[in-house]
Amino acid sequence: MNKTEAQKLVVKAGIDLLESRLIARTWGNVSCRLDADHFLITPSGRDYLNLTPDDIVTVKIADCSYQGGIKPSSEKRIHAAVYRLFPDANFVIHTHQDQASIISASDLKSIKVLNSFPGLGSEVPVAPYALPGTGRLTRLVSRTLARSQGQAIIMKNHGALCFGKDYGEAFLIARQLEDACREFIVDRYLKLSGRETFDPVEMIEFALFGEPGNRLKSDGKPFCNSRRTDRGFILYDEQGRETKITSNNPRLSEEAILHDTVYKKHEDINHIVFVSTPETLAISGLGIKFRALLDDFAQIVGPYAPTVDSDPDRVAAALKKSPVVFVRGRGALCSGADHDEATAAGMVTQKACQAYIGARLFGRVRPINPLECRLMNFVYQKSYSRKK
Repeated sequence: MNKTEAQKLVVKAGIDLLESRLIARTWGNVSCRLDADHFLITPSGRDYLNLTPDDIVTVKIADCSYQGGIKPSSEKRIHAAVYRLFPDANFVIHTHQDQASIISASDLKSIKVLNSFPGLGSEVPVAPYALPGTGRLTRLVSRTLARSQGQAIIMKNHGALCFGKDYGEAFLIARQLEDACREFIVDRYLKLSGRETFDPVEMIEFALFGEPGNRLKSDGKPFCNSRRTDRGFILYDEQGRETKITSNNPRLSEEAILHDTVYKKHEDINHIVFVSTPETLAISGLGIKFRALLDDFAQIVGPYAPTVDSDPDRVAAALKKSPVVFVRGRGALCSGADHDEATAAGMVTQKACQAYIGARLFGRVRPINPLECRLMNFVYQKSYSRKK
């Protein structure tokens, strides 16, 4: 495969990652071995849907150096580690896939592969945590790769690293890993609960409360999404139907008052996405300060998301500290300067709630150090979000 063909394949892989929901927004990265000394990798913080072959960066395997004005992914070192350790590996995918992220949020050192997934071996190890893009992460990932029986590892509080002899095999390994993690989690739930069949809502209640108890009912109908307009804002219901709201209307509904208050007190917020899934509903009912368990949540949200009652002033005040606020018994209010930012905040919040709930099945759940969260959030806001 020549360089142009390889660049096109990396662009295609980035789009396929998004469509397969193995990553969201700009998280995760893809690379392809070019020759014995070089590999091609996606650039840092760029939208995969807008990439061209010329945006794909050539990096030296030996020292991760590169030429040109486009920066390669900050995770280029873990890709290089794969190419150094495995001469037959020609394609690498770093994902933030849901089920592997649940395992990464636990204190497990590895998971057993319960069914036949030839590319994974009998178990998948978990690399210890380190800040993304650092030399320490590269060393820990390299050590974990060296003891791996298969073609994938999980990275604590982060995601997964999968590789193969080509594009197709690398994606197959990523899907196998997701299936293996899901089976491991479900098996754990069934053994702990004594149940014979799996029900996702019952698992949420068991993980959080020790037994099912119909605790996941909302305190009311789901809140709407909204976007700011010149004269007020537009509410979007579950079917996407629009209701135009003028801010100076004296007869606003209870929900419209909530959105109106947020927009009046936060000039930088232009979109609100409300996530009312069983997972976010369950977390909102706990009334906790929800701390970051995953790097992508820390990057876009910060060290934590608070929980408050559905009082407009309290919600607006809480948004000064976090772009995501859990509204007790209603789910998660996710805000952003544009629709893309608010949606991304909603996606990582949903995944973080899944990770917290699933990881609870395996014992204590330990959040990422708050100072490290603040550092990741600062870097993301100053660098990656601007590129996006």
